[in-house]
Amino acid sequence: MLELYAFEVRRRGRQTLLLTVLLVATIGLVVGLYPSIAASGVDFEAYVESFPPEVQNAFLGSVENIGTVEGFLVTELYQFVWVLLLGIYFGYVAAGAIAGEIEGNSIDLLLVNPVSRSRIVVAKCFSLLPTIVVVNGVAWMAVLAAVAFVGEDIDPLDLLVLHALFVVYHASSATIGLLASVLVDRVRVAQGIAIAVHFALYLVDSLTLDTDYEWVGDLALSRYFDAGAILVAGDVDWPGVAYLVVVAIVLVVVSAELFERKDVTG
Repeated sequence: MLELYAFEVRRRGRQTLLLTVLLVATIGLVVGLYPSIAASGVDFEAYVESFPPEVQNAFLGSVENIGTVEGFLVTELYQFVWVLLLGIYFGYVAAGAIAGEIEGNSIDLLLVNPVSRSRIVVAKCFSLLPTIVVVNGVAWMAVLAAVAFVGEDIDPLDLLVLHALFVVYHASSATIGLLASVLVDRVRVAQGIAIAVHFALYLVDSLTLDTDYEWVGDLALSRYFDAGAILVAGDVDWPGVAYLVVVAIVLVVVSAELFERKDVTG
């Protein structure tokens, strides 16, 4: 199991590097825009209120004080890029974990090793954690450096907590793709399912928030992760974090059990 884990981590090295560089560039661009926007005298509160509530929930988050650098980062970076796009990305990558081996006819090479199918699933899943940790760790340092460069201040501890909890959120997102990877044998189909499920849950969460149908979005991972509350107010929804951990564990266990019973001899 450790050999498989190490192999998968090494194989993702270049992918991790490219993703990290891209995200650091995005951080630099977003933070670099803040001084000019803040100096323009734009009434951010009126700007936010001009959008329908559904759009505010989906793309702007729950931040009230958008004029601060923390609020700006949540609305322009974390809510869309980190919550939605990176959540989808890690689910997309995990969706190729098992389906890719089956479609590529390399699954037999794994199964002949003295390792149970459940351990293969766990190793595949855990091999994504270094990427998730590196991306969020480097992003934390990049945001601190970029904010300091433009002459602004941000609480490094709140920012660290935010990215640490993003590790949990992204790991939970990945397990959705892992389950899809076990359910179907074709990589593109599994990846399509992972993207569709994650985006649909995010959309349902945004559209039903503060409505009579709010319960419909209770399954969405994004319902239990409020980047604005963490970074701006310093509040952490610990029951929500626990929910994300439980979801990740349950989906890994279900994926492992399904793979144990799956016929891959075809």
